[in-house]
Amino acid sequence: FVDITDPSNPVELGRISGGNSIWRDLKYWNRYVYIGTEASDGVKVVSVDDPDNPILVSTISDFGNSHNIHIDADGFLYVVGADDHDIWIYDLNVPELPVLAGTWEGEYLHDIEVYNNKIYGAGIYTGHFYIIDVSDKTNPTTILSHSTGLDGGTHDCAVTEDEQILITADEILGGHIKIWDISDYGNINLVSEYMTNPSHSAHNLYVRPETDLLIISYYADGTRILDISDPTNPVEVAY
Repeated sequence: FVDITDPSNPVELGRISGGNSIWRDLKYWNRYVYIGTEASDGVKVVSVDDPDNPILVSTISDFGNSHNIHIDADGFLYVVGADDHDIWIYDLNVPELPVLAGTWEGEYLHDIEVYNNKIYGAGIYTGHFYIIDVSDKTNPTTILSHSTGLDGGTHDCAVTEDEQILITADEILGGHIKIWDISDYGNINLVSEYMTNPSHSAHNLYVRPETDLLIISYYADGTRILDISDPTNPVEVAY
């Protein structure tokens, strides 16, 4: 935990020890930070009520390693890439003591976004994206899965605020960004694609809230920003 009040002189305020892994994912909720990792550490819960003195207060130990975590707007923590269940869902009503609310089984999801009580997830091993209803956290139900046309490599996805358009990122050579019309679950259509370099790969993407901007991270092509106000014709507006 680093104080960057003076950006030219960052000061480490605290350090939470953990197992040996190059992969960690951190999310913040209500003055607590949650830390997932591919080490066998579960999910650590750190109080930053006093931001100058972060304190490890508890650990979710229902599993060892995980790949990613996500917290939705209602204060539920979602863990993906962990053992035993494809998604673990925790209630953060008492932030320092997460309570298991439910689980989902389908396939390994690499990255997810949760919006409006729906999980939008990327199945990296099968090349499918998922839409899952989590209005009842105790009983998540799969609305649909849809092939992106790949046998594997679908790494991440993002949805527009009106939930009419879903964008997927392929972590394979060619690094396609694919834009899907999901307005009719019975008739999902690929409406456009974007690619920087046929030898490179995309990684993560986000729709900036209250805009038509899609922000994409690449391994070799930096950060690219697309205007997707016309989903059939994405236009790069910054990089």
